[in-house]
Amino acid sequence: MKPAKTIMKNRHLRKVVLCITTSCVCLCAGLLHPIQAKEPGAMASPAKGLKVGVVDLNTVFEKYEKRKAFDAQLKEQEKQCQKNITDRKKELVSLGEKIQLLDVGSEARKKNEETFEKKNMELESYAKFAEKSLTKKYKDYFESLYTEVCKEVEDIGKRDQYDLIIKKEEPELQSSGISELQFKVGIKTVLYNSDAVDITNRIIDNLNKRFSEGTKGK
Repeated sequence: MKPAKTIMKNRHLRKVVLCITTSCVCLCAGLLHPIQAKEPGAMASPAKGLKVGVVDLNTVFEKYEKRKAFDAQLKEQEKQCQKNITDRKKELVSLGEKIQLLDVGSEARKKNEETFEKKNMELESYAKFAEKSLTKKYKDYFESLYTEVCKEVEDIGKRDQYDLIIKKEEPELQSSGISELQFKVGIKTVLYNSDAVDITNRIIDNLNKRFSEGTKGK
């Protein structure tokens, strides 16, 4: 009878082992499932849904009509300042020639020399003020344009549900020195993009349309 009992025990043991093995296989399959989801092929679906755009800011600023109008205004102001400086210099030259004709030590010469020094100081002060004022205007207007362009990019990004919009650079590589060439290569952030993701013209069209509508109302 002992052999029969032994056989029964062995059969019972095999059933237990089989159950344990089956449980392990099921457990491993369950654990393996999330691991397989992390394989590169499984992650391809979310990656394909990524929406990316690129914008060439240099082209935007170049073709934005508002920038052209600002440039024309500032150049006119710069031209007027330069004319004032030139006129004052001519006045000083004329006064200097007049002083040379007066007797040294005479009251008239002393008076004109004082006038010359005063006008010369006024000219230097005006030239410094004009340069500082124009520099600030250029800075302020560029900052306002940049803020406006970034706002337009942000609006398109949110409206059209872009995940990422990148600034594209197209530097001119013609250079006289290796250092300048290396710098231009270094600032190029996008090495390749398809035309389908380039929204530069959309930005320009939207900005110019808004500017045109704004000027019509004035």
